[in-house]
Amino acid sequence: MNDQPLRIAFVILHYADCAVTDRCIQSILRMDGADRLQIVVADNDGRLPDEEREALAAHFKQLGGDLKDSITVIRCPAGAGFSRANNLGYAFAREQLGAGCIVICNNDIEFVQTDFPGRLERSLRRMNCHVLGPNVVRAGSHEPQNPMDERVRTDEEALFTIRMNRAALKVLPVVYPVLKIRLDRLEKKRLQEKRRNIDYYRQPHKHIVPFGACLIFTPAFTEKEAKAFEPETQFYYEEYILTKRCFQKGYETGYDPLLKVMHESGSATKESLRGGMKKMRFLMENTAAACEVYINNGK
Repeated sequence: MNDQPLRIAFVILHYADCAVTDRCIQSILRMDGADRLQIVVADNDGRLPDEEREALAAHFKQLGGDLKDSITVIRCPAGAGFSRANNLGYAFAREQLGAGCIVICNNDIEFVQTDFPGRLERSLRRMNCHVLGPNVVRAGSHEPQNPMDERVRTDEEALFTIRMNRAALKVLPVVYPVLKIRLDRLEKKRLQEKRRNIDYYRQPHKHIVPFGACLIFTPAFTEKEAKAFEPETQFYYEEYILTKRCFQKGYETGYDPLLKVMHESGSATKESLRGGMKKMRFLMENTAAACEVYINNGK
């Protein structure tokens, strides 16, 4: 890193819940040195008419008060999905704002450390990574969600996921009650396992799959890459695609518990995906499609 002050931008993916996005923005504005930070809100709610999106953009900027000029709202086209919407925010932060470090987060992330920028600079020096994941803590259960995985999936594993999801989709109305019970049990078991191994999450790690709710793209990445996510998908499996791309290019991924954020987990999809079966169908369809992208990436 050179002697120039690090330019940090936060890209927030907004969808549906304005109050949730408000909390995310306000948590950034409370940070030390907030006057040196930039916030880009990627408005991905293409369902709204133009006048409502204009009012929403004005509302987000007003949250900044004297710092309103540090908040930019960009409109994403309808159906942009996770990857494309975040790429639009990333490109604006990189090319228009000149940000060297870009933090991409869901709107249901809350930054709980007022000294986050200083911690981030220390983390960049000690971790020396291209993509970095903070300690993402799930609100309520206090589950650590990072690292998401210790390795990328094999093509065979991704193909198996495609087959299983598509087979389940054909009979979902019949199997949903049993499947839901089984998944709930697996989730409970997974959480218990994390609690038994809590020391693992208190240590930094490298060469991992970082959780996508909050990703830090460091200057080592942004200086070279015009897109955060490539190839783009609609939803799901973005973390594995990103990590696979990093490994193919010789980039390093990492996790640093020095940085901590809270995750409300799922707020952006609660309104549009009411009903467990509808939500599960959405997940299965998009996961299967994203796995195909994952398998084809790099071929």
